[in-house]
Amino acid sequence: MSKPQRRPEKSDRDVLDNLGDLIGGQIKKGMSKLEEMMAESKKEGREAESEDDGRFLDYVKVFLDDKNIGSVTPSSKYLVERLVKSADLSDAKVVVEYGPARGVVTRHILKKMRPDAKLVAVEFNEKFYADLTKIVKDPRLIPVRGDVREIDKILAGLGIGHADCVVSGVPFSLFTGRDRHVILTKTSDLLKAGGRFVAFGYTTHLIPMLKDYFSDVDIQFEVRNIPPSFIFTALK
Repeated sequence: MSKPQRRPEKSDRDVLDNLGDLIGGQIKKGMSKLEEMMAESKKEGREAESEDDGRFLDYVKVFLDDKNIGSVTPSSKYLVERLVKSADLSDAKVVVEYGPARGVVTRHILKKMRPDAKLVAVEFNEKFYADLTKIVKDPRLIPVRGDVREIDKILAGLGIGHADCVVSGVPFSLFTGRDRHVILTKTSDLLKAGGRFVAFGYTTHLIPMLKDYFSDVDIQFEVRNIPPSFIFTALK
């Protein structure tokens, strides 16, 4: 008789779990120099090449200030496209997004949603939430500043009982094992039969847990992102 598989403990986490901290330290060393260069550039009358450059720097600053943010850079267009395609939003009427940050994925979700659908985007970081409300303008979007561990209470407060799809950008590697189970339990409960949970992350530790809560789990890998990312699609 084979031995039952042991549930991964915290010490078993993939070594990539701390990738954000590793590269974050290097970025901090160069941030002051980068700001000096930008200030000097403005003195000489040269503007930033585009608005996106400024947004990128803003994102990095928030990343350095908030350890609950899982990635040092916004998601690449390649990752976003694969993520939204996996969500299969053509028939979804209620979509929930965990951790929209400044709306990079949010905008693409809205492009693929039905005209009569709604998107509840739950963001914990105060700066990102404020930016999201200013940057993304769409009557179907319901931005909420809150904790995804309280997603059941958040949706109940909005009068929403179930969702067709949940798209997640939150860094599960930064949650405790208990909190991961709480989030996945509540996510599974709120999804309708046949609903989808689509998440991206930089490690594989979430796979065994997804298989505990969902009937089918598909895994893809996108190398054209910093850092390269897994896309997990789980069906209820």
